[in-house]
Amino acid sequence: MTNDRSGLVPDRKAVTGGFSASVDFASSVLAGLVIGLGLDWLFGTRPVFIVLFVVAGFIAGFYKLWRTSAVLEEMAEERRRGL
Repeated sequence: MTNDRSGLVPDRKAVTGGFSASVDFASSVLAGLVIGLGLDWLFGTRPVFIVLFVVAGFIAGFYKLWRTSAVLEEMAEERRRGL
């Protein structure tokens, strides 16, 4: 007896795709903030490294979003072609 529910249950990646992209973005910004705070504490500067690394985190987060959207667009194009 097979329990084929592939038509009823969506693919896990389809469900979590947007969530994982937003977590990637937020974690990039948060990592930049933590690194900036640590370097500012270490060198006794304020807020030089916080600003630099938060901006770097935003750039990295947007790059990850761009890369993810490119993959999703490619998958959609393959579906349109019937591959």
